[in-house]
Amino acid sequence: MAQSKIDDFILGVVNATNSLIASKLEEGIQIALDTLCDHLDISSSFIYKNHRNENGELLSSIKYFSSKTVIPERVARNQDVPLYRMEKLSKELAAGKPYMLVYSDSDSELRAHMGLDHTKLVAFFPIIVDDDFWGAIGFADFSKERKLSEPEKQLLMTLANAIAGSIRRERLESNLEQLVQQRTAELQDHKLRFQLALESTQNGFWDWLPQENKIFWSKNMYDNLGYEPGDLPDLIEGFYDLVHPHDRAEARRRFNNYLQNKVPYEMEFRLKKKDGSYRWFLSTCKAVWDEEGKPIRVVGSHADIHTRKVSTELLARQEEKFRTVIRTDPNPLFLVNKRGKIVLHSKRSCEVFGYSDEELNGLNVLRLLPPDKRSKYKQLLNDFLTKPRTQVLDSTAEIKARKKNGRLFWIEMGLSPVSIDGETMVLAVLTDVTRKREAELKLKESYRQMNNLINNLPGVVYRCRNDESWTMDYISPACEQITGYRQEEFYGDPAITTFGNLIIPDDRDEVWEHVQRSVNDQKPFRMTYRIKDKQGRIKWIWEQGVGVFENDMLVWLEGCLFDVTPIIRNQEKVQQAIYSTEDKERRRIASDLHDGVQQTLGVSYMNLKHLDEEVAKFSEALQKRYYKSLKYLEQGIKESRNIAHQLLPKDVEELGLVKALEQLISDTINGNGTEVEYYTNITARLPAEVELGLYRVAQETLNNIMKHAKASKISVQLIKTADENVQMMIEDNGVGFDKNKLDIYKEGYGLTSMKNRVWSMSGRLSIDSNPGKGTCLVAIIPAKLKVYE
Repeated sequence: MAQSKIDDFILGVVNATNSLIASKLEEGIQIALDTLCDHLDISSSFIYKNHRNENGELLSSIKYFSSKTVIPERVARNQDVPLYRMEKLSKELAAGKPYMLVYSDSDSELRAHMGLDHTKLVAFFPIIVDDDFWGAIGFADFSKERKLSEPEKQLLMTLANAIAGSIRRERLESNLEQLVQQRTAELQDHKLRFQLALESTQNGFWDWLPQENKIFWSKNMYDNLGYEPGDLPDLIEGFYDLVHPHDRAEARRRFNNYLQNKVPYEMEFRLKKKDGSYRWFLSTCKAVWDEEGKPIRVVGSHADIHTRKVSTELLARQEEKFRTVIRTDPNPLFLVNKRGKIVLHSKRSCEVFGYSDEELNGLNVLRLLPPDKRSKYKQLLNDFLTKPRTQVLDSTAEIKARKKNGRLFWIEMGLSPVSIDGETMVLAVLTDVTRKREAELKLKESYRQMNNLINNLPGVVYRCRNDESWTMDYISPACEQITGYRQEEFYGDPAITTFGNLIIPDDRDEVWEHVQRSVNDQKPFRMTYRIKDKQGRIKWIWEQGVGVFENDMLVWLEGCLFDVTPIIRNQEKVQQAIYSTEDKERRRIASDLHDGVQQTLGVSYMNLKHLDEEVAKFSEALQKRYYKSLKYLEQGIKESRNIAHQLLPKDVEELGLVKALEQLISDTINGNGTEVEYYTNITARLPAEVELGLYRVAQETLNNIMKHAKASKISVQLIKTADENVQMMIEDNGVGFDKNKLDIYKEGYGLTSMKNRVWSMSGRLSIDSNPGKGTCLVAIIPAKLKVYE
């Protein structure tokens, strides 16, 4: 490098360093960077500052920049550069060493980054502030590659160190300025606090200069005594005239003793007010003495304690009254100090525990408790004194007390904190609850027995809410045996299941309506319905329950339920046997009528018809009698044929239920003008028992409609449902009835027979009706009927 360039280089570094010393930090740095560009023959100079992102990664960004050719995107590309991507560079700089990059010697990643700006040379010099890698100063050349000599590097390191020094100096100046501001604020705060304290307190203050014999009285001194400013004497001796005559000599002696012997001064005395009355004050002061031990300044205060002094006597009287109340309390009562000693007790305590007054006074209260429990209750006493609070230890705490003779008895205990002479004590009130406790134990045993009884019942005991889910507040463990669900699966919001969800959908409305009628009438309810358990099995449930009322408001339902599936199945079996036997007997009678009576009547009718020519020869009276007899015989043949058909409808056996119903409807209506709709989706034959059973139900229902309903329209549906059930619905628009007021199974409508027949086929019969709105009968029977042999 030529000497002139060397001179420029040195001059540039020196000027840059001087600018840092002479200027503020940011201004000095910018001047230094501009100076480097002017004297070092470089394209740009810059300073990177390190910082961390929110993930803690160390990044570096250009904060200061100077360039002969300003290209904003170069600065933008050099923001938030992750140093881990330039590991070698960052390690060298962090170690306090300079780092140079020449384009032709750089690795591929750095070369790619340098190529964005057409950088041929870039050099970095670390800025280390208080052992921390603050950043780096650097310069770049976009025109040519070159290398710096060691002296040049040292000069630039000197500049980097100068920048670090300037940063430290600014930090110190900033910290010093903040410290000065903080101390100033604290002084102002202390001054304000002291002023507020003087203004807020009710105490009177005075300031006496003994050597000048001057005294200052605060405004509160005047106010407390009822004087106006200037009324009080300017001399200390004059102040003693305000002290009560009984207190004056002692007040003077103590004050002089303090000034002469530095014995701490504090005294209570009475001061005379302007109106002539006296008030109690607490007087204190502090003095400053010179080198000869003479007071040069005394500052004091007078606090009005009149209310406290006057209340002392009242407190003493109240304390005596308190002791009297305790002594005469009808319960065992103890006042216990923090050491556990009995300070005061009631007379009743002596009677209950068997001790004398002298024995209880000063006795450790733990002696009144069982020996094996004393450590526990000692800790309870300590905890209470640590956090005093009123509390009651009732029978659930299971506390026993011990009499002098050693006998134990159950107690309840109330604890309250009492403060006497600044000491917190415990006021304990005891109640003998032995009888109550024994009654509770008996009740608990009774509950245990009842619980065992409930748990061993073959059925379920419950308490539930009157909602459509029958939400359970309690259900006995037997629920798992019947429903497959455990107790806890019925609890919670939401619960895993509800009892309402277990009831078969076809039965839910009937169950709800039955319970609501009983609840409204405040009567017990009994009902039988079906549920589907957790395994999907259908079970019959018999339930009995009652509504529980408080103030005429229903609060819940209580009851029990049993699995009566075996009973129902047995009833089905019995009913099937009965109806099977009945149908067989009907078949036999119908056969006998057809093969016997009808044949005989038919032959008789045919033989008599052959006598028509001979009868013509009879008298007119005989002819009338003959034809009348022939008519009765013909009518008897017809009626026997109808009876045989009713006993065993041939249509059902020969044509099937679908066609037989169609024929039954036609025969029943018989052209009386009633409109009938008949719909079915059944195309195949059903089991014989199902067909005959449904036919009998339809037969009875249509007869009831024709006799009682006065209907103009009848709808009959026979369908096979998606769940493989057969459903027959017969609906009319007749007069209807109030099913809540009429027991339809006891009114002679043949419904009991229909219900039993449907139940014998594991089916369900429901009837819905309202006055003036007709009646709807629905019979649902499993298509695959289980036939009991």
